[in-house]
Parts: sequence; C-alpha cells; structure tokens
Amino acid sequence: MKSTNNSRSTNPFQAPLPYPEVGVEESNPHYANILMKDYAGSGSELTAITQYLYHNLTESQNTDMSRTFMGIAKVEMMHLHMLGEIIVLLGGKPVFTSGYPGQFWTGRAVTYSHALNDKLADNLKGEQRAIRQYEQHIAMIDDSYVKAVLKRIILDEEVHMKLLQQAMNRYDPD
Repeated sequence: MKSTNNSRSTNPFQAPLPYPEVGVEESNPHYANILMKDYAGSGSELTAITQYLYHNLTESQNTDMSRTFMGIAKVEMMHLHMLGEIIVLLGGKPVFTSGYPGQFWTGRAVTYSHALNDKLADNLKGEQRAIRQYEQHIAMIDDSYVKAVLKRIILDEEVHMKLLQQAMNRYDPD
C-alpha cells in the first residue's frame, strides 16, 4: 500500500530531495504504535508544530525569525501528515497520543521560552531529540517504505538544525 508524493522541493525549510512514497509493506499495528511517539509524543511532530507556532507568534516583531519559525512549522505539518498516513496504513489510528494507553498529547511538552536565544536553543534541542528518536525507530522497524520516509524526514530535521544554528550565530554570536 502506498501513495505518491515525489515533488522536488525548493523550500528553504526542507531538504531539496523528493519525499519517498508513503506506504507500508504490510499492516503492522506494533510499528504504528512505535510511530505514535513521532506523531504525538512529547518529542513529536505535533509538539514541534505547536512550539514553532508559539515562537512564530511571540517573535512577530522579528520578521526574519517569525518567518523561519513558521516555515519550519509548515514542514513539520507535512511530516505529521505523512506519519499519520503511515500509521493508518499500518493499521493504527492517528490519534494524538504518545502510543501509551490513555496518554494523550498535551501542551506541557512545548517550551514557552521568552528570549529568542532560549527559543533557538530549545528548538535546536528538539530537532536533535527528534533525529535520535527517528534513528531509534528506523532500527526497530523492518519496513522499507517506513524507513525511507523516516530517513527523508531526518534530512529535513537536519536542515532545521542548520537554520537554527545560523540564527543562533546571527543573534547571539557568543
């Protein structure tokens, strides 16, 4: 089962490579449960989206950073959608839980930093944590379609890290 999304990107907030086909080799609810942590756990795409949106709104006076936070949030939304599609194909339900029964997503996972440098540092840590989590899940999942999507998402997260590091160097060179 698969769907196609092979467009090549010129979006500065994502890697310039096409996304692989969203698909699965076969239904596997266990894999769907693993991906719930990436979908809506504390270090998930849903958390990243809400954190970047908060930072976008609270940096509205800084057009450059506001645009960067929103641009990254939009890419994270695409990741959330792809993960949701995969979860469905695997036989799961893309509800906003961490994969543990009764543990629904909460805004407590978002860092509500005030200073720009803290926002940048928090987001950089979040991207690093997401990459580590994706790498762990790639090692746990034996499905070539799912692995390809997760590896491609990591490329975007690396772009986000680079953008955040550049902003940190620009706004706080120390």
